[in-house]
Amino acid sequence: MNLVEPSLLASGLAVDSCLVALAYGLASREHRLGRALAIGATFGGFQGAMLGLGWLLGAPVASRLAEWDHWLAFVVLLIVGVRTIREGYGHESEERPGFSVPRLMIAGVATSIDALAAGFGVSLGEQPLPPALVLTTLFAGIGSILCFFSGRSVGQRWERGAHWLAGLVLIALGTSIVVEHLRAA
Repeated sequence: MNLVEPSLLASGLAVDSCLVALAYGLASREHRLGRALAIGATFGGFQGAMLGLGWLLGAPVASRLAEWDHWLAFVVLLIVGVRTIREGYGHESEERPGFSVPRLMIAGVATSIDALAAGFGVSLGEQPLPPALVLTTLFAGIGSILCFFSGRSVGQRWERGAHWLAGLVLIALGTSIVVEHLRAA
C-alpha cells in the first residue's frame, strides 16, 4: 500500500488546524492536558469527518460548495482572529473568557472545509479512503496538541504580542484560503 500520497494529503490538511491550535496556545493562560486533548480531538475529528463526508458526497456537490466555502472559512477565521486580538487588551484583573467549546467547534468546521473538498478529490481518484482518513485524523489531532503546547512559552512571556500574533495568524489563514480560491478561479 502506498502511503506517500495519503501522508502528503494529511500533512497539507493538518496545517490549518495546527495553526489555529497554536493560536489557542498563544492566547491561553492555562495549558492543561484536557484542553489540549479537546483541541486535538476536535481538529482531528473534524478533518477526518469532513474528508469522509466529501468522499461520500462526491464531485457533484463540490462544484456547488466551491463557490462560497472559502468565504465562509474567511469570515469565521476573521471573527475569531479579531476576538483573539481584543482579548489581549483585557485588564490583568479581568478574568479571561473560559475555554469555549462552541468557539472551538466553529474553528473546527472552518479549518476543515478544505478537507471536504479534498474528500471530493479522493472520491474521484484511485486511492482508497481509509489510509487518507486515518492519517488526516491523526496528523491534525496530534499536530494540534503539539502546537497548542508549543504556544505556551511564547504566550506567557509576551501576552499582548502573543494575542496579536495569534489573531493575525488566524486572519492571514482565512485570507490565504480566499486568495487561493480566487487564483484558481
